[in-house]
Amino acid sequence: MKPNQLIPLIVVTVMFYFSLAGPVRALTKDESNNIEIYRMVSAGVVNITSVVVAYDSFYRPIPKKGTGSGVIIGEEGYIVTNNHVIQNAQQLEVTLSDGDKWQAKLVGTDLNYDLAVIKIDIQDRKLPVIRMGSSGDLEVGQKVLAIGNPFGLGQTLTTGVISSLGRNIRTDTGTVLRNLIQTDAAINPGNSGGPLLNSTGEMIGINTAILSPTGANIGIGFGIPVDIVKRVAPRLIAGKFSYYGIQPLLFFALVLFLSGALWRKIVSVKRGSQPIIKSVLRTPNKHRGERK
Repeated sequence: MKPNQLIPLIVVTVMFYFSLAGPVRALTKDESNNIEIYRMVSAGVVNITSVVVAYDSFYRPIPKKGTGSGVIIGEEGYIVTNNHVIQNAQQLEVTLSDGDKWQAKLVGTDLNYDLAVIKIDIQDRKLPVIRMGSSGDLEVGQKVLAIGNPFGLGQTLTTGVISSLGRNIRTDTGTVLRNLIQTDAAINPGNSGGPLLNSTGEMIGINTAILSPTGANIGIGFGIPVDIVKRVAPRLIAGKFSYYGIQPLLFFALVLFLSGALWRKIVSVKRGSQPIIKSVLRTPNKHRGERK
C-alpha cells in the first residue's frame, strides 16, 4: 500500500478513537478560577474537633464532640476560628489537609466578635498560610468561595456571591454580630470558622452563621469581615485583651460617666455664688457681653 493511501486510514482511525473517548470540553474561565483557588488555598484550611463534657440527669460526665473549621494565619501554627467552635472545649484536635492530627491549645477569644485563636505546636515544619485581603472595598455581587468542614466533610468547596453588606444578626446566645458579609455560598454546620475568599484567593471573611429554619443552608450565610480579624487576632496572639468587641459597651459606659460628671457640675452650687454651670458651658464674659 502506497503512503498516500495510508492517510485516509489514519484519519479515520484517529476520529474513531476520539469518538470513543467522548467529547472534549474546555473549562470555562470561572471553573478554572475555582480550581486554581482551591489548589492554592485548601491546604491552609483545617478541621477542628472539640470535646465538651456535658452531664446527664444523674450528673455523669458525657463527652460530646463538635466540629468546625479554621484558617492557618501563622506558619508557627496559629489558627483563627469562631469562638462558638471551641467554646467550653476540654480538648481541641486539629486535622490538617494531609490528614495529620494535632492537639491544639486555646490562645485567646473575643466573645463579642465570635472570634478565637488556637495554636498547634508543630516543629520543623512551616504551615501554609492563607493571605488576608481587605473587606473595606467589597461590592454586592462579587464572587466568593467558601472552604470548610460541613457535617464533617473536610475540604469542601462552595461558591456564590456577596448578597449584602453591613448585616447585623443576633445569635442564639443573644450576642449581636455587626457589619457582617451576607453570602449565598452554601454554608452548613461545620463550616463555621472557615474562610470566605475572593476570586484571587485572599480571605475576606470568616464564615460564622446561617439563617435557616431547618439548621441547614438555604442560601443565607454570614461572615465576619477580615478587617475585624486583622485587628483582633494579633492582640489575641500577643496575649493582650481584645477590646474591639466591647467598644460599643465602653463607649456607652463613657457617655454615662461623663453625663453623670457633667450633671454633678451643673447641680452643684457654691454658697453665695452663681451655679457652676456657667463655668462649664458659657464662653468668657467679654465675648458674650454678660455682666461680671
